[in-house]
Amino acid sequence: MANKNLIERANAVVPSPEQIEFMNTEFIAFVHFGMNTFTNTEWGSGREPVKYFKPADFSAKQWVKAIKAAGMKGMILTCKFSEGFCLWPSKFTEYSVKNSPWLDGEGDIVRDVSEECRREGIKFGIYLSPYDMHEPTFGTEKYNDYFVNQLTELCTDYGDIFCVWFERDASGQQPYDWERYYKTIRKLQPGAMICNCGPDVRWCGNHSGIGRQSEWSVVPKELINNAPAEKLVEPDLGSRKKIKKAKELVWFPAIMDMKMRPGWFFHDHENSSLEVMSKALMCYFKSVGNNGTFVLNISPSHTGRIDKKDLEQLITLGAQLELEFKDDFTEGAEFTASGCSDELHSEKFINSGKSYFKTPKGARKTSIIVNMGDVCSIDKIVLAENIETGQQIEKFSLYYFYNKRWIRIYKGTTIGRKKVCIVHPMEAKRIKLVIEKTRDFATISEFKVY
Repeated sequence: MANKNLIERANAVVPSPEQIEFMNTEFIAFVHFGMNTFTNTEWGSGREPVKYFKPADFSAKQWVKAIKAAGMKGMILTCKFSEGFCLWPSKFTEYSVKNSPWLDGEGDIVRDVSEECRREGIKFGIYLSPYDMHEPTFGTEKYNDYFVNQLTELCTDYGDIFCVWFERDASGQQPYDWERYYKTIRKLQPGAMICNCGPDVRWCGNHSGIGRQSEWSVVPKELINNAPAEKLVEPDLGSRKKIKKAKELVWFPAIMDMKMRPGWFFHDHENSSLEVMSKALMCYFKSVGNNGTFVLNISPSHTGRIDKKDLEQLITLGAQLELEFKDDFTEGAEFTASGCSDELHSEKFINSGKSYFKTPKGARKTSIIVNMGDVCSIDKIVLAENIETGQQIEKFSLYYFYNKRWIRIYKGTTIGRKKVCIVHPMEAKRIKLVIEKTRDFATISEFKVY
């Protein structure tokens, strides 16, 4: 009875429409650009003169064009990093672009980038550092007013914002009023997901762009709203054993981030240390393809443009991603299943976008076979649950039919919104998915072969 109650509780947890929209964004650029770009450092002091900020050839158009070429659908801009310099002309500080030499103080990086994103269909998000080494009220209750004022500026003057990223600060110097920050965002940008430090989307626990072997979106509520970082890095966040003693469960999906360069900001001496496209592609498979969202950091140079070397990597990555998922061999293929819950959730709705496959409740093992008609050269199988009804699959295997028998080619645990299963290149006509363990039932909305 206790186990049944646990499963009922877990299955009752589903994502909000905004969380689904965020997860569907899949691949996002994180753009670190600011005072540190011009002082050749990762962490400023807050005392750098505003005269240092002077990009000679800033181009929001080039940034967004590069992001689109890489296959990204969103961008998060560091509007204010920890040194406190603001990329918009904030009314609440003199430490901003309005007092810089750039465009004689008339420029606004946030406006230019947000408007270009809107023109090109890229979602725009903001990074606003709670930690501030420049602001004199930092460390007092008054700083909360300052921070909310700046948050309000960004949430009212720059159109729709899909994401607000708050960085962690374990220094203990400032009594942050997180609930007030969250309420401000909910009021002004109700569709924005609050990431990293917040209740909507969590950091996976590393900067390598790779999720856990079993990446659950249903986790104990204690992990949200600034849980200690050591809890977020644990290898197990959502197994039955892990959620058993939780007082409350929440939908809290993961983001996996990776830097193209060793640092977050641009440094000339790192030009020979760029991460190659192949690593970014692997991270895409292990983030987007592992029930998560991939956030790739981009560091525009002090010219105000993305460096040629970085640009080449982004364009190559986008072209490769397009090639990897160009031909889906299940188009027009025949699906058969060992059982379904009802006619409206049968195997004929897999990949339809209209409904989804659902197993009968309590089904111990369910198999779905796709017959592609012709023998195809394959190396990837993409699976997806219908996360509108939660996340249930705990164990599965994939097989291909060869020499009159089924041979296992992959075994996995969680699927979630998307699972990219990389298999050895092979010739195959039929692929079988066996769902071996679920939380009472399972759904499959996609079953594609590449």
